[in-house]
Amino acid sequence: MMDLKEAYTAFIKAENARGSNKASSYIRAIDLLGPILQRKAPRELRFNNVWQVVSFRQIQNLYEFVLEQQNLKGNGVFGGEEPSSYWNSRFYSAALKSYGQFLVIHQYEERLWEIYRNPKIAAEELPVRLVEQEVESIEELIDEKEFDFESREGRDILRTEKARRGQGFFRKMILAQYQNQCCITGLNVPEVLRASHITGWAEDPPNRMNPANGLCLSATYDAAFDKHLISFDDDYRMILSAGLNDYYTNKAFKEYFLNREGERITIPEQYRPDPSLLEMHRNKL
Repeated sequence: MMDLKEAYTAFIKAENARGSNKASSYIRAIDLLGPILQRKAPRELRFNNVWQVVSFRQIQNLYEFVLEQQNLKGNGVFGGEEPSSYWNSRFYSAALKSYGQFLVIHQYEERLWEIYRNPKIAAEELPVRLVEQEVESIEELIDEKEFDFESREGRDILRTEKARRGQGFFRKMILAQYQNQCCITGLNVPEVLRASHITGWAEDPPNRMNPANGLCLSATYDAAFDKHLISFDDDYRMILSAGLNDYYTNKAFKEYFLNREGERITIPEQYRPDPSLLEMHRNKL
């Protein structure tokens, strides 16, 4: 299992656009912060290694302390500490805020993985158990703080954020089941792989987190599957929609679709695609 630094590194790199220096700056900030806190912080905030802090509340307390000290410039705990750019530019507090958000997501996903891997939970019970899990401190994942989360608008925002995090876990779960390979082609480039719902997130709430409601498809096939241009029969063989007839003479179409018609997809050892859900998908072909 990854330690928290490794897990956060993967998280922050995924959250930031390609080419951004934010990821490396935040990681270094957290590395540098521990020894400063150990020497100068109040006793309850002396953490020589911030990566060992697993409590979101402790990180929140650290964030508030560090933010206050940065505002004091050279008169606070950061006086004389190098590189000065890290506290002058508020990298320390920004990194802690980011790390706190990571802990919220990481701990939510760890609970989901524990449920997913529990052999005592029946397959038909699993989707319900996954969906009912709440994201603790979910408000911290939302940058806009002026919302009243007790209002209708605020509750809608929280639901949207929970859905986004649930979809994020669904992707990880499906890609893990298919060993990070497209079930049609075997392509294993994570950036172009999609966790495709057989029945959609919005249209079938009980199966939102059902591992048997997912396929790992590369982007082209995901788009075709989502638009019901392709589907799969009870033997998991590809079917083409009659709506594709106009493209049969196209060379690329033959390569990507026509030549694969009738081919059987790769099936995971656990949580095979649910035939009843595939039938519902085929009905819209």
